[in-house]
Amino acid sequence: MKGVSIIDKDLPSFGKDKHLEASIGMQVRNNRKKMGVTLQQLSKQSSLSSSMLSKIENGQISASLKTIQAICHSLNISISSLFKHFETDVEPTFVSSGNGLTIERGGTSSGRHYQLLGHTIGSSLKVEPCLITINKSNYKFPEFQHKGVEFIYMLEGSMDYYYGKKIYRFNKGDSLYFDSDTPHGPKKIITSECQFLAVICSSGSEVL
Repeated sequence: MKGVSIIDKDLPSFGKDKHLEASIGMQVRNNRKKMGVTLQQLSKQSSLSSSMLSKIENGQISASLKTIQAICHSLNISISSLFKHFETDVEPTFVSSGNGLTIERGGTSSGRHYQLLGHTIGSSLKVEPCLITINKSNYKFPEFQHKGVEFIYMLEGSMDYYYGKKIYRFNKGDSLYFDSDTPHGPKKIITSECQFLAVICSSGSEVL
């Protein structure tokens, strides 16, 4: 799908605030304790105050690169070692009912509503779960085609959905898993409104 734009610019807020700082702080603390170094000793070796080091270890402040370099030099560890656990430690994303991030995609109009329920950060695997609501039976649908795979699960209503040359009649509880490089998309809305969950996955730098 092309022409993705975000209406709400707070997209990076998925996940816990200051998670990177917390991850770096945890790695600093773990390495310090592993080496049997006290906070006061590290303060002396790095020429940083114990108060600042404590805040860094607790993820309360964002340390400058110069400060991180001083800490790593004192602990004899690489700077990259402080970041390697960040991607694997990402907090889960909880979105309460009705509070998904509203986004625009190709073909979005008053009859079609997208809510992004989560997204990956800094990973080679790109995943976007989207809640899609269509409440206009004569809506003119665009054709979708993009790299990766997609999973659709019908939550409410009924619609015809095409994939390549085939058309599938979706009712509540029906699902479809497919290679999204083949042209696909809703063809006809049968009920006054329908709602379905679409999960799009791709790798590399492909735009979902």
